[in-house]
Amino acid sequence: IRSYMFNASQQISRYLIVSACIDRFALCSTNATLRQFSRVQVARRYVIPFIIIIWHIFPIYMLVFNSAVNTSCVYPGVSALVNSIYGMSFVGFLPPTLMLIFSTLTIRNLTSRQDRRHVHPLSIVNINVSTDRDRKQQKKDQQVFAMLIVQVIVYVITTSMGSINLVYSVATAYMGIEKSIERKAIESFISSVTGILNYTSPSLSFYLFLLVSSLYRKEMKLVIRQVCTRCGLRWIVNNNSVGNSRATHHSRLGEFTRQPTVIPLPVISTHTRD
Repeated sequence: IRSYMFNASQQISRYLIVSACIDRFALCSTNATLRQFSRVQVARRYVIPFIIIIWHIFPIYMLVFNSAVNTSCVYPGVSALVNSIYGMSFVGFLPPTLMLIFSTLTIRNLTSRQDRRHVHPLSIVNINVSTDRDRKQQKKDQQVFAMLIVQVIVYVITTSMGSINLVYSVATAYMGIEKSIERKAIESFISSVTGILNYTSPSLSFYLFLLVSSLYRKEMKLVIRQVCTRCGLRWIVNNNSVGNSRATHHSRLGEFTRQPTVIPLPVISTHTRD
């Protein structure tokens, strides 16, 4: 179950990056139909749910064929070949290939759009306003695309080693090559390192975005300020409510202690008898 959940979450993360590359390509395209797909509503209603569902279905063979042998989980027989093909195809080959293809197409679309702006300058009255708006939008697009490119590069680097190691392991296993104890130890060490690298790509995204994009840093500062402001306001409100309740209690207690005790005095008659 743990390997299944880990694989499903990893695949969802990978193909969300692929969908982000496709989204950038559609947004920068000159085709109006493609640009219609680059919307938040489409991503929320169709793309993200589809990716989550499909990658909870595909790795379901892990729950069926994965078995415990000598205190370790292995895939016996044909299931080992199926798992290897799955890893090489849907982890090592397809995601980086799609990322690189759509990133290259996005760069081409951005370059052609900038060339069209130089060839066909704006000829409207409020040209300065439009130019500033276009410049800000262009800067925003460039930073978002830079974040995506850095994420793709890190993913390709961290995943390619694991894919190469998987191909090597499958090839040597089916060729029946005899391995010495030292060679098995080296291969086990390399497998452990490549396994750790699978965790680095999702965990490094936040830090890479902070380093690459000034827009992302500004948004993070804004979010932190909002959170601190809300927490500070709640703390002030809670302290004020506690202080007010204590002040009310003390005032009532003071009023009770300050009230004088009235003792009725006897009336002494001053009339004398004749």
